[in-house]
Amino acid sequence: MKLHLYRRLAAEGIRKNRRLYVPYMMAGSVMVMIHYLLHFLESSPMIAEVRGGDFAQLFMGLGGIVIRFFALLFLFYTNSFLIRQRSREFGLYNVLGMDKRNLTRIMIWESVISTAISIGSGLLFGILFSKLAELGFFYILELDAGYAMSVSVRSLALTLRFFLEIYLFLLICTIWRVWRLDPLELLQSTQVGEKPPKAQRLTALFGLLLLGSAYYLAVTIKEPLQAILVFVAAVLMVIAATYILFIAGSVTFCRLLQKNKRYYYKPNHFVSVSSMVYRMKRNGAGLASICILSTMILVMLSCTVALYVGDETSIRNRFPRHIDIDVELNGSEGLKREFTDQLEDAMVANAGAGAWAGTADEAAVVAETGTGARAAAAESLGVDAAAADQFVDAAKGSGTAAPARQNIRTYRRVEMYGLPLDGGYSINMDRWVLGAADPLGRVIQFFSLEDFNELMGTDADLADDECLIYCYGEKYGRDTFAVAEGGSWRVKAELDDFFESGFRSELSALSLMDVVVKDLDAAAGAFCDRLGQNGQPWAYPVWICEYDIEGGDDEETARAEASRAQDTIEQLRLATGARIRGADVNMRVVERRYSLMMDGGLLFLGLLLSIVFVIASVLIIYYKQISEGYEDQARFGIMQSVGMTKREIRKSINSQILTVFFLPLAFAGIHLIFAFPLLWQLLRLFGSVNLPLFVRMAQLCFLVYGVCYAAVYKLTAGVYYGIVSGGE
Repeated sequence: MKLHLYRRLAAEGIRKNRRLYVPYMMAGSVMVMIHYLLHFLESSPMIAEVRGGDFAQLFMGLGGIVIRFFALLFLFYTNSFLIRQRSREFGLYNVLGMDKRNLTRIMIWESVISTAISIGSGLLFGILFSKLAELGFFYILELDAGYAMSVSVRSLALTLRFFLEIYLFLLICTIWRVWRLDPLELLQSTQVGEKPPKAQRLTALFGLLLLGSAYYLAVTIKEPLQAILVFVAAVLMVIAATYILFIAGSVTFCRLLQKNKRYYYKPNHFVSVSSMVYRMKRNGAGLASICILSTMILVMLSCTVALYVGDETSIRNRFPRHIDIDVELNGSEGLKREFTDQLEDAMVANAGAGAWAGTADEAAVVAETGTGARAAAAESLGVDAAAADQFVDAAKGSGTAAPARQNIRTYRRVEMYGLPLDGGYSINMDRWVLGAADPLGRVIQFFSLEDFNELMGTDADLADDECLIYCYGEKYGRDTFAVAEGGSWRVKAELDDFFESGFRSELSALSLMDVVVKDLDAAAGAFCDRLGQNGQPWAYPVWICEYDIEGGDDEETARAEASRAQDTIEQLRLATGARIRGADVNMRVVERRYSLMMDGGLLFLGLLLSIVFVIASVLIIYYKQISEGYEDQARFGIMQSVGMTKREIRKSINSQILTVFFLPLAFAGIHLIFAFPLLWQLLRLFGSVNLPLFVRMAQLCFLVYGVCYAAVYKLTAGVYYGIVSGGE
């Protein structure tokens, strides 16, 4: 036979089976396109140059790995379905005189044509949409992007190589499958039914127990660290239980329906239930796959949208002011109130500390006057001459006035890590510093009553042996608080609220306890001087200074102020000897950029992966309806011949589809509900603090996905009816 004959037969086979091949090639094209887009963004120099862009590009790289793994599995699944549907045609060719070598040539040409269309169109659309994806990505990150378009040759080559390898693997599997069957098997392959699995009740019971165990793990999680440990195990258990229940449980469900005579012995129910019970093993696996994909979509969208929408709230919880200065003090001497008061005086007296209320031009005028004029200006402003001189010197050096520091808030805290012991806690900083925090341990923060009253606007009073307790997200529930290494206090009251602390937000992933005592030096000072086995202090005393500045949301202004603050702290460290160990100066505007890069990158990746999973779900549903349509065509033809009307056929179709079609969506919703506590604990690791927002986003995502799912049901039900009614 001539070469063009095989090519023509292959093209004709694709054309006649376009109902099967077009969705298959479209799915492959979309996966190629998204793989190119992810790698394009991962290697984009524009994103790499943006501060925090490395976070976003890391997520794009991880997304590329997910796409490669999923593309291999899903294309293998869809290719297997295609070959199963084409097997009868190949068997007919074999009976008419073509040997398996000839069939192999046809399959090679079909593979070449479908691969070329899938990869070619995917790369073409990837290039066309790459700039749009980049603009969308920058829009999510609240950045400006140029309009110059580029093509990543490296991304093209990597995508082309990977998908050529996948399609070559699929071709080998196809050839092997055809060669191992004889012509009669090929002709009858589409008519081979699936036997119901044995021992469905026991298997279904095992599936229920497995799913119940996974749900129990998810709902009993109280801490994010525990969530990390059980997340993978719980996910694997849910996946396994879902497949077991949809395969074995669905057969049991159909048999229960058959025992219900009032339901079963109706034309629209009798045909659908009796046909489903013999194919439910394969049917159940497809439904379970749809359920798992739907759950993945809901989880990804709910979490990433909640993180992105709540990003500003999380940042403001972590950094209540424009500038956040954490000065790590050294021992009990550094903790003393007298010393921290000196730190506060130095920060307030620094250039731009709130004494000056004029403009930069006025500062320049003052700078040109003599010392006496400066003193007079200082007196008129209500500040001392030294502060005025510092301000003028700063103005001379920069040419502009340093911004005034406003809403200054300072306080002390002593932080330590405790493990439960005999109704109290034993300090063990070694476990925390070494990164091996115990899920049962707590981060304990001591505050002074004076700072608490000032920051909360209260007038609480405590005796020397009393304390106030605040536990994040739970109640302490005891009358005393004790530290085994020394110190015991009666709990006068459990607080319902506490002032916002960036440290608390950052450590929301850990169990956190705030303890307010009358005298912080006496209560916690001794712990600061003792060292653990690793040479680190038992407790860390910290002085916090937070304030706003005019123009603090401008990065350049914030960085200039942070530099001034850092210089001041360094001068104080040199002047006070060993009382200051170090300091961190954080800027809210900079931290917002890093946070947005992380949350925006996760959102963009979640949207792209959701597109892939939605397409996969739709294709599985579509192929499921087609395969069942062809299998049921003869059965419904017989029913119609013996008097069943088309209206009754449509009712039977609706009964069959509705019986099982919405089960995956319902199970996905149940999975999401039980996974909610686990997902919330994981979101706390990313700094999320807005639980009501997460609830609303999950509800919205389920509603939107449910509407789309119903639309797919409507379309595929029409395809199924067209096949079984003989219309197509």
